[in-house]
Order: sequence, then structure tokens, then C-alpha cells
Amino acid sequence: GRVCRGYLDERAAYREMARVIAEVEAEQQIAPTKREVRFEDAVEAWFAHLEFEKRAKPSTLAGYRNLLAPRRPGERGQRGARIMREFAGRKLRSITTQDIQRFLAGIDREDVSARTVNIHRQLLHSIFEHAGRNDVFALRDNPVAGTRKRPEEGARPIETFEPDELRAIAEAARSSLHRTRPAHGYSEETNAEWQRINEQDAALFIVAACTGLRLGELLALRWSDIDFKAGALTVSRAMSAGEESSTKSRRPRTVPLAEQAATELQGLRDRPRFTSHTDYVFCRPDGAPLDRSAVRSRFIRAQEQAGVRVRRFHDLRHTFGSLAIQQFDLVAVKDMMGHSKLTTTERYLHSKPRPDDVAKLTKVFG
Repeated sequence: GRVCRGYLDERAAYREMARVIAEVEAEQQIAPTKREVRFEDAVEAWFAHLEFEKRAKPSTLAGYRNLLAPRRPGERGQRGARIMREFAGRKLRSITTQDIQRFLAGIDREDVSARTVNIHRQLLHSIFEHAGRNDVFALRDNPVAGTRKRPEEGARPIETFEPDELRAIAEAARSSLHRTRPAHGYSEETNAEWQRINEQDAALFIVAACTGLRLGELLALRWSDIDFKAGALTVSRAMSAGEESSTKSRRPRTVPLAEQAATELQGLRDRPRFTSHTDYVFCRPDGAPLDRSAVRSRFIRAQEQAGVRVRRFHDLRHTFGSLAIQQFDLVAVKDMMGHSKLTTTERYLHSKPRPDDVAKLTKVFG
């Protein structure tokens, strides 16, 4: 009679038997050393692939190392080590789709966003996918492939600054309101250096908004990149985890230098030191590039002292994109901002003026 649900008829049973035999024989052909490999071995091989083959940026590697931090015995609530706490020490081939599902479900129950869960899922998928290469560990199946991606919220609305807000923030920086001044007296030389840093911070904020450069690109900017006569600056590198690297798109680009930005940069060029072609435009007292975290902190304090709503440093870049789209076409803005895809630039289209919309709608409705 008809085969019951969950059972096989004779022909299907023979097909399944042949599949299982082939699967076992293929597994036996794998070298014993590859059969015994553990999850942390796969992580180590994946990092080597990411660093030397993919040429990932130092900041990217640092972010992944944080997510794949080794478990520390006896320490609870170590969110950065979720993955290694769960899978370190286990044989790679023993980890199943059900194991991955349980792990992701555990993160679901924490007070984190769906994006955080998806980041962990994608990271695991990439590690197992790399382990499946024949020249790595020849893992037959990727257990993450059978899990579901969590639905994420849509992109957040873009935050921008008004020109008068930018001027107020820069003025707060020039007036040293964004930094705590020492209570004791100090020399004239120290006073001058203190004011140089304040002027530099103000210039950095204005240049960021007028050029759309990312913070890492601003920190890696050298005087040789600026052509005052042509009114342009070249963006060919960025600071990533304290090291010079290529830009995010890995391609150099040229950005028009608005007069407001050029004026600020000319002011910095008048300083007594660190003005040669190879010197950094925005630098510490010893000529070294500025610290990313310190710049962000000072920018927040400058906003607070200026009495404006606090936003991220990256929103200066959004300000440039939203203003540039009002005068330039989409492709031009894409090139100026260094986007690799036009869809990334399209987020600024809502800022493009369309004064004839009202007349068009009125005509449509008669």
C-alpha cells in the first residue's frame, strides 16, 4: 500500500542508502587532521584569509577580533566573547544547524537589536564557508546556511547640521569651551599650543562638513593632498585602528575645496611647525595624527557648549551629502563622497529640491 508519512518505499530507501554511503566514504577520505579540527582552528584560518587574501582594514580586523574574543573562565556577561564561549573547543564537524539556531536564539533573548544577531550569524557563516574550501578543512556543509536572518528595522533618518549650527560649534571650539583648561598657570608656549589645538578642532569640524570626508580620511590628510590653487583636495588614504590604510572604496578621489574649508586650512597652514608636504594637516603637538576617540569626544562637548542638539561626527558627512545633492547630480555626489554604489548616495535624494511638485500635483487632480 501507500507508504506512511516519514517512511521510504524500497526504491527511495536504496537511493537514500547510496547517498549515505557516498557521504561516509567522502568523509573517510578527509585527512584525520582535518576531521579533528576544532572551531578555533577555523577562526584562526579565517583571520589569516581575511588579513592576507582579502586585505581587510585594521579597523575591520579589530572589530572581528572583539566579536571573536577568547572566553575567559569565570567571567560572566562578557558579550564580546559570545561566539567563543559557545563553540571554542568543539570539533568543527560536530557543530550542527540546530546548535547555531540555539546560539542565535539565545542572543535574541538578550537586550540587543536584530542587527546584532545578524552580525553574529553572518560572521559564523563566513567562518564555516571558508572552512569548506578544499584547501582549508573541506567542511562538507555550512551549518549556518539553514538558519534564518532576523528582520531588521529600516535605515534611520539622516541627521544633518544647519550652517548656523556649524558656525556655533566651531566658535565654541575656538573659545576653548569644549576642553577643560588646567587651573594652574602655564607658559606662553603652552598657551600658544593650547590655542592652536582649539583652532585646529574648529577647522576640522568645518572642513568635515564642507568636504564630506570620513573621520579616518581627515586624520590621514597631509598637506601634499591639498591644492589651494586648483581648489581641490585628494583623498587617497585613511586612518584605520591607528594605521594608515586605503580609503573605504580603495580608490583615490578628488573633492572640490569650498572657500569656507580653504579659509580654515589656510589658517592652519600659518602655524610654525608641521607644514611640510608630508606632515599631517590635523595633528597632535608632536606631529602625530589625532586620536579618533578624542576628536569625537571634543566634538560632542563643542555641541553641548554651543547649545545645539548633539549628533555624531559622521553626521557632518551627511550634512555635506544633503547640501551637495541640491546643486550637483547624483553621480557627481557619489564621486565626491567616495561611495562604491549609487544606491548609497540615493539616501540624500530626499534633500534635492523639487519646487514644481505642488504645481504638478495640482494639475493631476484638476
